[in-house]
Amino acid sequence: MEESQEGSIEEPPVEDLAASFRQSRKEFWFMVMTWVAFAAWTLGFNFLFAKGEEGEAVEVVFGMPKWVVFGIAIPWMIALGLTIWFAMFYMKDTDLGHTDEAYANEKGDA
Repeated sequence: MEESQEGSIEEPPVEDLAASFRQSRKEFWFMVMTWVAFAAWTLGFNFLFAKGEEGEAVEVVFGMPKWVVFGIAIPWMIALGLTIWFAMFYMKDTDLGHTDEAYANEKGDA
């Protein structure tokens, strides 16, 4: 970030903001499509397998009904792992052109 002759902060080039927008849009679509996929799995699986026939024995896995394990618990664990991976490795921080210190100096707050 550079300061002009008058001491005000110059805005970043449009190309830098375009790169930031593209990265944000890529992250947004990844998050939305991931959410849709997990919601579809959870709703679809539970719709098909949660209601058993009356009098039928409920299959149990790890002390929980089978539909809870495969329709809720495992998808949520996978989603948690995917969220951690997304936050640690996929999401990128982009430079928006100014820092809080420079902005505060320009406004006279520092």
